[in-house]
Amino acid sequence: MVGYQDVLALLGGRAAVGKGVKTVADLDAAVSAGLPRAALDHVVEYAAPPAERAKLRNRVVPRASYQRRRRLSAAHSAATERLARVAAMARWVWEDDQKARQFLWRTHPELRGRRPIDVALTELGAREVEEILARGIHGLPV
Repeated sequence: MVGYQDVLALLGGRAAVGKGVKTVADLDAAVSAGLPRAALDHVVEYAAPPAERAKLRNRVVPRASYQRRRRLSAAHSAATERLARVAAMARWVWEDDQKARQFLWRTHPELRGRRPIDVALTELGAREVEEILARGIHGLPV
């Protein structure tokens, strides 16, 4: 199953998030305090094809906010963690980075023809995507 370490890795690891992150509670505290911009950069680099990276980053954090601040707000940090969590789960289910990205960027019938990467930008949407991925964990069609 996907653990906080998997999410932390996609956020850039302890080097990006903070050396003190050793538990899920530590990661939660780091998110609440505001993640560094580098954490968003790491997850976007993993989750998005090169041509889509700037667009995805700007959907998670508006461009002006991203450029103005070194640390993300708590709300933007939560969105960044959520994106990393969904990407980590896709990576775990598919056991292949390319297939995980394909899942995230292709429309899905259970998401009303929308792409998982788009749906996952809200908390409830991320839960929908996680439910679909959870079936893959149990060997059911995704």
